[in-house]
This record gives sequence, C-alpha cells and structure tokens, in this order.
Amino acid sequence: MADRTTVIGNRLGSMAVIDVTTHGATGDGTTDDHAAVMAAIRQAAGGGGGTVFFPAGEYALSDSIGNGADGFSGVWLLGDGERAARLRVTTNVAPISGRWVESRIENLKVDANFQGSSGFDVDLDKSYVRHCWVVGWTGCGIRLNANTEGLLNWIDDNFIEQATGYGIYTTYRFYDSWIVNNNIGSTGPNLSIEAGPVRVLANHLDGEPQHNIELRGNKQLTIIGNICEGARREAIVFTMPSWLESDDEQVAIIGNNITNGGKGAPNAYPAIGIYSIDAERRAKGFNVTGNFIANTDDGAGWSYAVDARHVDDIAIAGNQWDNNGYSIAPVRAEGRNVGIAGNTSGNRASPVRRTVATLSAGDTFEDSPGAEYVYLLAPGVTGVALPTAAGNTCRYTVKNISGAAVTLRAAREQKVDGKPDFAIADGASAGVISDGANWWTL
Repeated sequence: MADRTTVIGNRLGSMAVIDVTTHGATGDGTTDDHAAVMAAIRQAAGGGGGTVFFPAGEYALSDSIGNGADGFSGVWLLGDGERAARLRVTTNVAPISGRWVESRIENLKVDANFQGSSGFDVDLDKSYVRHCWVVGWTGCGIRLNANTEGLLNWIDDNFIEQATGYGIYTTYRFYDSWIVNNNIGSTGPNLSIEAGPVRVLANHLDGEPQHNIELRGNKQLTIIGNICEGARREAIVFTMPSWLESDDEQVAIIGNNITNGGKGAPNAYPAIGIYSIDAERRAKGFNVTGNFIANTDDGAGWSYAVDARHVDDIAIAGNQWDNNGYSIAPVRAEGRNVGIAGNTSGNRASPVRRTVATLSAGDTFEDSPGAEYVYLLAPGVTGVALPTAAGNTCRYTVKNISGAAVTLRAAREQKVDGKPDFAIADGASAGVISDGANWWTL
C-alpha cells in the first residue's frame, strides 16, 4: 500500500507536501492539535515555502493558526476532500490570524466555535483565501488587513455562514484586490469595504444583514453582478467619511440584482443610498447602471430606488425598478452634473436645444425633433417657407427685422392658421408650432 506522502503526491502532482499528521495532529476533534499544525506550517515556511495538508477530520485548536505581525510567506494551507477538514478553536481566538504573504488558504472549514472571535483575522499580501466555509464566528466572518497593508489579494468562493456581525470587513490597508464569488450571511453588512481599488464581483449576499454592501469612503470601486437580498436597510450604501471636505469616488455599481430589502423599516430607506456629509461637503463620481431593483416579499420596501442628495457627477442609467422597487419615487438626486436616462421610469427630460440664427434670402428652417429655433429675418428677405408640419415637434419663433413685411408659407396642402401663408409685419414676431398636420401661430 502506498504511504501517505505518495497518496498526497498523487493528488497534488510533484508539489512538496507536509501532512499535519506527520507532526502528530490527530484530527479526532478532542486532542489539541495546535502545536502539531504550527510545527507543520513552520517546516513549510522554513523551507522557503510549501503545502501544508489537512486530511479529513476535525482539528481542535487551543490557539490561533498564525504568526502575528511576522507572518508566514509562500505557504499553502489545503484541506482534504470537499472542505472535509475542520479547524475548530476551543478558546476565544480567530482560527486563522496574522500576516500571510504570497500564501493560499483553501478548502477548509474554519470554525470559531461561537467562542467570540472572527473566523479569519488576517493581514494578506498577494494571497488567497479560497473555497473555505466559515462558521461559528462573532464580529466578523473574515476581517482583512486591520494592521498592515496588502494588495493583489483574492477572497474567492467562500461560504460565510449566517452569524452575528460583519460578513467580510476590510480596512483601507486592503486594496487593489478582489472579493468574488462568495456566499455571505450576516446580521451586520455582508460586505463592509473601505478605500480601494477593490473589485466586488458575483457575490451572493443574503441572510438578515443591515446592508448587503456598505461603503465607508472609497476610491476606484467596481461592484458588478452581485445578488443582494434581504437587507434590513439600504442594500448598497455609501457614506462619505466625516473628516473629508470633498470626496471623488469613482464607484461603479453595475448589473446587480437587488431584491427584498428595507425589511427593518419598510419604505423608510432607499435600495441604493449615496450620502454626502451635507450640501457643502460633497461626494462625487458614481455610476449606477443596469441594476434590477425589486421587492416581492411581504414586509419589504424601499423609499427610493436610488437616493443621492448633494452628490455630483453621477450617472443613473438603464436600471429596472418597476417591480415594487420604490414607494416614493424612482430617484432622488440633488447634485451638479447629474444624468438620469434610459431607466424604466423616473428619467429626466433632456434639456431643450435652442438655436438662434439669422435667415437670409433662400435660407430654410431646420427641424431637429423637439428643438427650439429663434430666427431673425435679415434685410432682403421677403418670404420664407416653413418645413412640413407632419410629425414636426419643433417650436419656431420668427422675428422680422428685414425692414418690410415678410410672408411665412406653409408646405403644399398645409395651412398656417387655416390659410396658405401668414404675414409678419416689420418689427413683429410670431411663434409657430405644428399639430402634426398644419401650422399655428402663438
């Protein structure tokens, strides 16, 4: 029969693997395996990096797996089967903590055992937390970079089981990274993110959270393709930090499915809330595009689909929110340079385009749909032809400064005030509109 090293080697190819059981870990759920697990990790780190393998079992831990601020580098913690290795602490510590550089933590069930701590409390740098199941946590399912900076990290394909607190909580020290494909339940925000750049992609955010996504002052954030369900207040909320005088965010909220929220106080909160400090201290730089906002559950309801008071440089476009997605109005947006268009309702009318021009003899009227034209009739003009009235939505104002009376002529088989033409005395003016078939003066 092949020995354990050979079996693991067959699973992982030629990669050097350290089995925690070779250091005395039992995985029986009772014996304290902390010292054995740490010995295996130190062997991997001390050899310049390696994979630490956890066979199926339950590993009781009297302390956290980690090395504090000194951390580990080049280490891969890997569980057997389909998350068949459970790391369960027996005291009030996070099962996995400390600094991890160019490392990977994967396919483990991480159990804080309701002792009072987070599942992960880690400072990552160019590292992965992938395909883990986090249970029994308090405060945070995964807390990221509370102490040191790190970038190019992936939080990918994890299941954070419903518990009390934040699902994933980042600080400004976690940036240029990805939070993708996770399923998160929590009572606090499913995701609470500070700073950026961060990509938040294709997560399923649910349970009974206060918010699905909480933004605490950000820069270059991309939020795409998430399912946001069951928030007690706003599904997605941005709050400008109180210590800033202005804030340029560059936040894109695109293609998310936002449903059944506002359950803590129906119709009191918007689905997406973007909040500056006040009218003087303002945030700017948001794109809210292509989201689906709806409520089908009893007791769910939002005031607005999007509420963005005192927010500048914001585009709100192409959203669908007419399946009970708001109770007051689709949008409340009070800011400078606000574009609202292409949504299923609540769009702002485009400003009327006005053209002022002087017509000389032989010039003709323009007829761009919905435009407003003001024409000054120059000396030498004795008559001008109106365009066809059929389907014409323009408004014309004609001022005669030619020095003599001028005739306005309708197109063939059309009329002006019931007649083929209309005379404008020198110095007079006339407004002209179409009813779709003929012209009328105002």
